[in-house]
Amino acid sequence: MLTKNKGFTLMEVLVAIAIAGLVISAGFRLIAMSYRLMSEIEGERDLIAAAQRIWLRFRTEEDMPDSGRDDENNITWRAEKSSVPVDDMELNFKRVTVSTNNRSMIIYVPE
Repeated sequence: MLTKNKGFTLMEVLVAIAIAGLVISAGFRLIAMSYRLMSEIEGERDLIAAAQRIWLRFRTEEDMPDSGRDDENNITWRAEKSSVPVDDMELNFKRVTVSTNNRSMIIYVPE
């Protein structure tokens, strides 16, 4: 009487382990990419919030300096006066470069 082997061959086990390793490796890579992307998004969000604060200060404070640093929020800014001819008049504004955490953004503040 013949009995059937009820198990896996060595080749089947090795193939299953290789496939599982590839899936786990891809999963770890995906997680690492997600963390990096989330970090970049957080940095951009912080820069946008900083730019909004500086824009609001330029619009509300009479004696806002053209350049400065806010150490509490780790923000620096530098403003340059500019104008653009529109029809028969000049549109005056400030071109403000806002920087925080190795990122920068340019905002325009009307005068």
